[in-house]
Amino acid sequence: MPTLELKLERLEKLVGRKLEINKLEYDLQWIGLDLEDINEEEQKIKVEYNPNRPDFSSPEGIARTLKGYYEIEMGIPSFEINPGKIELNVDPIVNKVRPYIVCGVVRDIDLDEDEVATLMNIQEHLHWAVGRDRKKVAIGVHDLDKIKSPLRYTAVKPDSISFIPLHGDGYPMNLEEILLLHEKGMEYAHILEDKEVYPLIFDNNDEILSFPPIINGTLTTVTDDTKNLFLDLTGTNFKAINLALNILSTTLADMGAGLESVKVNYLKGESIITPDLTPEKWEVEIGYLNDYLGLSLSSKEIIKCFRRVRLNAEQSKKKGYLDIWVPPFRGDIIHIVDFTEEYAIGYGYDKLPRTMREGCIGEYHPIQIFSNKIRTIMIGAGYLEVLNFILTNSEKHYNYMNQTYDEKDHVQILNPISKEFNTTRTTILPKLMETLLYNRSEEKPIRIFEVGDVILLAPNEETGAKREVHLSAVIYHEYADFTEIRSTLDFIMTSLGRQTEYSIRPEINASFINGRVGGIFLNGDKVGEIGEIHPEVILNFKLEFPVAALELNLQYLF
Repeated sequence: MPTLELKLERLEKLVGRKLEINKLEYDLQWIGLDLEDINEEEQKIKVEYNPNRPDFSSPEGIARTLKGYYEIEMGIPSFEINPGKIELNVDPIVNKVRPYIVCGVVRDIDLDEDEVATLMNIQEHLHWAVGRDRKKVAIGVHDLDKIKSPLRYTAVKPDSISFIPLHGDGYPMNLEEILLLHEKGMEYAHILEDKEVYPLIFDNNDEILSFPPIINGTLTTVTDDTKNLFLDLTGTNFKAINLALNILSTTLADMGAGLESVKVNYLKGESIITPDLTPEKWEVEIGYLNDYLGLSLSSKEIIKCFRRVRLNAEQSKKKGYLDIWVPPFRGDIIHIVDFTEEYAIGYGYDKLPRTMREGCIGEYHPIQIFSNKIRTIMIGAGYLEVLNFILTNSEKHYNYMNQTYDEKDHVQILNPISKEFNTTRTTILPKLMETLLYNRSEEKPIRIFEVGDVILLAPNEETGAKREVHLSAVIYHEYADFTEIRSTLDFIMTSLGRQTEYSIRPEINASFINGRVGGIFLNGDKVGEIGEIHPEVILNFKLEFPVAALELNLQYLF
């Protein structure tokens, strides 16, 4: 996880109060930071933060949270964004390589040595935590006064244009040469691998500002004399580049700079104004929050807890609910359960009620108990148990069984490592046929069974699929027939005391011989199939003798 070094003196200045290093050590852990090291002699603390809190990548972000925790400033911080005159036009060709861009302007910066270090550090942290090492988000910082608006974000052929890259040897290089010869080009060339065009940002004088996500040009180099900044963030995820821009902008605002908006014009006249620091509104049930933490606070008390963690909250028009606003620099709140963590921090983890954990003794699920009973019955009937994978091959599962293969009828595996495991089984029987294939040289008769899971599509289920436990059994020898497998079914039902509740009705199934196959019904519900396997199926699995088989859905039997 990323780490950050905090100078006590600077943190005190940002928070606005005297801080004792021992007390600070205690408080930091309650806002979600892990202490790595304390240097009391130099009055420094090294902390580790979770990657889902990139707003903690600067002392300003941590101080912002501490102000709320100490009740110095509560609720969402206010940041003023003045309307700017800078515009950037997006060429649709960038959709082929790096489709999104957002921008911002920072005015009147006057950074001391620590703040310059913070600006450089936060860029690297955001590149790693939000940007996946620039692949998802890349940040460019420029001297605004050297730029002429409107700007243009486009993409060109790698060998079609040259410019002088920052930190290079001072001579022009085309984009292909930068990736081959420049230090940053070699480091990040993999991001643009196999791309036909590379992204560039031009100003109105056709000067190249940046070659994202690789390197800026020398034209807009930031120096000690720079007073105004232009920020560009490009990437493959619009939400991620917005979050990174908001974190960077609010950090610079906390350093005393002024913020200005930029108009970004996309295709078909669509325009956005960035940065957008509008808080995100949520509606959360009060009872849910209290029940989750074992508390019984009033809405007024809960609102105060949220304001301590720099969220805004108020009583909703909907009875029993709160309206909660999340600041634009927070990207970690994606579900209502995340508000329980904020509630706990605002209330104080150390004040939460502590109760003795109840002991929990494990036990078998009822279907597992029943499955074991079925296994005992099958072994008593002279069958040998086998175990196969739930993952299977779609061709063997469908085509070998004379069934129609349709991708919409089963759960597929995306990017399977092996074609032998590209889908989940919907029935166990094909796997038993495959087991016979691998054991066809063994002494006959072969009687095997399996009790296991199958996966079926179920649009009404939360996951879109459901699990069933099936029993399948096969008999393989020269005289295997319907009568023999029917006697096995009778034995199963008699052992379960349900011999009078089931019946077999004729049906058509391409995996079986017509006229020698039936559906198994229990109290009117179809629970399985039984019959003699079709000769084509037997040949598909390279078998020599007849096969009789049955399959039962055990969910209906226990």
